[in-house]
Amino acid sequence: MGAVISDSQALKDFYNGVYAKGDIRDNEKLYKWIVKLCRPKPGNRLLDIACGIGLVLKAGNEAGLKTCGLDISDEAIKRAKAISPESELVVGDGENLPWPDCSFDHVTSLGSLEHYLDPEKGIREIARILKPGATAVIMLPNSHPFGEIIKVAFTGKSSDEWQAVERHATVSQWKELLENNGLKVRKMAGYNKYPEFFRPGTRKIKSLRKFIITCFFRYLTPFNLSQQFVYICEKK
Repeated sequence: MGAVISDSQALKDFYNGVYAKGDIRDNEKLYKWIVKLCRPKPGNRLLDIACGIGLVLKAGNEAGLKTCGLDISDEAIKRAKAISPESELVVGDGENLPWPDCSFDHVTSLGSLEHYLDPEKGIREIARILKPGATAVIMLPNSHPFGEIIKVAFTGKSSDEWQAVERHATVSQWKELLENNGLKVRKMAGYNKYPEFFRPGTRKIKSLRKFIITCFFRYLTPFNLSQQFVYICEKK
């Protein structure tokens, strides 16, 4: 289970420890897809909230965007400066964004809202800084993912929760939360990655077997059982 965290300083200390040891965000192919979902135009302004080491920002820069990144972790921002030196980078709290209303054409928030102390406040902040007609792409975890169901069926165990604050919900529950706090969901997509528990110990899995399992989970998982949900939103 994740540690019990009740204030923003403790949350900051936790993620500083995480980024001092390694990365959370490392899937560049995913982040390029996320930026494409924004339908960016060169010169548009993009904010990535909880930007980590800056890989979404890097993808945004490659698409011709003016990018800004915010993360609660000083360690993450230090590393993001090396990966995305063109970006404006801020150490800060997603529940209290330091930009005025209607500042951004695009906002991305990937796997972060579920770890906020007050996710509803974080959603309202996203809505506040979005321009009218602008796009927010938000990724959130399913409480009933197909891969986890299969893992429990085969092993009798569930995956450990390790982050400081953990929340999961169904696709409709997340949508309701977003729409109750100032956003309108225009479109939804599912995201599934190769499940870790199919990697047998230290042996390298054969490429064909890996390809088959990856395709199975990525393309045959029912939408409502996706590992993650991606919500493409605008402000109400």
